[in-house]
Amino acid sequence: MAEASDFFALLAAIGGKAGLFPAGGNLARKAVNEIVRAQLGAEGTDLEALRAIRALLGPDAFAEALDGVPAPKTKALLTRVDPHAPALAQPGDRVKALLALADGSRAPAAKPAKKASSRKAPAPAPATPVETAPADGKPAPRKRKITGRTALRVSEER
Repeated sequence: MAEASDFFALLAAIGGKAGLFPAGGNLARKAVNEIVRAQLGAEGTDLEALRAIRALLGPDAFAEALDGVPAPKTKALLTRVDPHAPALAQPGDRVKALLALADGSRAPAAKPAKKASSRKAPAPAPATPVETAPADGKPAPRKRKITGRTALRVSEER
């Protein structure tokens, strides 16, 4: 066959006349699965493409094709179609999650809310006591904050 042949058109023509190729039934199943697996592993496959492929193949054929995708590729596909989903350790759980996303029974996980700042909120300032002016008219003496050696000496005296 020439390289310019449209092999998808040829596959459609063979599929239209499947009675002419009774011995090729199992090979056709394998070819479809390999084509679908190659597309599922491709970088451009997103959630819409996943759902479109499932709609085209039907649930049983799609599940069969997805079941044969290698575990690292199912992990990459799940991360691509649902980036905010919790990580699933088991390959079977990832396949189930992909099937649920493809049939629409599960929506992609929402983006998690931002965590609150890990820094502690500043402590509220202590209320300063209201000082009344002495009767003699002189201003009240200011209180000093005791620090350093003076603070040590005062704490030892107490």
